[in-house]
Formats: sequence, C-alpha cells, structure tokens
Amino acid sequence: MFSAIGGKLNFNMKIDKFLILILLSIFLLSFFTYWQFKRLSEAMPKIKKPEVEIPKPESIFQQKTEIKEFISPDGKLKFKYSSDWIEMPKESWQEINAEAKVLFFANKFKLEKAALASLIVQELDLEKEKSVKEIVEEIEKEVKAKNGEMEILNLEIKDKEADLKIKYKKETGPIFVSKEKIILGDNKFYLISIFALEKDWLEFENETNEIFNSIQLNI
Repeated sequence: MFSAIGGKLNFNMKIDKFLILILLSIFLLSFFTYWQFKRLSEAMPKIKKPEVEIPKPESIFQQKTEIKEFISPDGKLKFKYSSDWIEMPKESWQEINAEAKVLFFANKFKLEKAALASLIVQELDLEKEKSVKEIVEEIEKEVKAKNGEMEILNLEIKDKEADLKIKYKKETGPIFVSKEKIILGDNKFYLISIFALEKDWLEFENETNEIFNSIQLNI
C-alpha cells in the first residue's frame, strides 16, 4: 500500500494509506450496492417455461481457475496466483500513489460472500541504504502522521525481508487487515500487499498465505 514512481525516495514518504483505503471503501460500497440490487432482482417473480431449467446462481459465477505467474519487469520478483484475481489498470493506483512504481494491481471478488480483496505490488527507490527494520519504523511514523493507527499483528524480520500482518484504522471509517512483504533489492525495495476489510479477511487468508509462500526474489 505504498508507492514510488521514478526519482529517488528520501523516505519522507508522502503516502496516505488511508486516502487509498477510503477510495477503496467507496469502491466496495458501489460493489455491495450492485450486489444487493442483483439479489433483489433475482427475488422478483419471473415467468418461465416449465421445460426450461433456470441455472443456480452459484453456477453462473462458478469459474474455472488456473495458476498464473507474476514476473516483475526486471525479472527478479516472481510469485504465483489464481487466475480469478482480476487484473486492474495499474494507472488507477498509480494516480493515487504518484511516488511509487506500481507493478501489479488486482482484485478478487467472492460474490456470494460480498467480499473483496486487493493485491498490489509496488517498487520503491531508496536514496540511501535502509534496513528492513528502519523501513517498518518509517511506515509506522507515516501512518501516525496521518492520524491513523497501525497495529502490527505479526512481524517476522529476516536479513533483507520482512513479513507483516497489519490492522489499519482511523477514528472513523472501516478497518482493514493487510498482509505485506518487504524485500530489499539494490537501492530499492519491493512491497507486496494483500488487504481486505477486517470482516472479510478470513475469506482470503489461506490463499494469501499460498501466494506469499510462492514469492521468489533473484538478485
């Protein structure tokens, strides 16, 4: 949920996570409104011929999935994900996060659960060398500066990478849960994030773990 585009980032990261989350909430509201309208229309009386079998709703939305692979433009970062993640225009996220290079942006819908998750891969330049711990600390400072709360539910730091599970919230507005991975490269780092509303997180947690377990970085 961070960003970088061209130029160096001196780690005074002008990134408002909560602006992004608010916009996502608007998107979610629109999606849920559509879903309620669809359910209402399905409940209305319908005229049908006796010999015609009306398909069940779950059969309409059932998809055959396959495993796809994301490979970063430099060929160094890779991971696998299911084809039912719907790839979105990177520009739509890039316009919000003008300081990040967005490499991948996708959404996954679970219509029967009215649940949505987002998968975002970003690349950020570093003006000077930073440790993974320092990057995490800067993220926390940035969230507090925006009057938000960032509760780290789980944190595992290795030499050049970190795995985090985070809860984001403000005094008002929805609560989001995110799993994020930070991987240091040469004068830059990658940030892979999957996040959803807190009430929906368990719907995506197992698949999130599978995606993160498939991440590879060849430097």
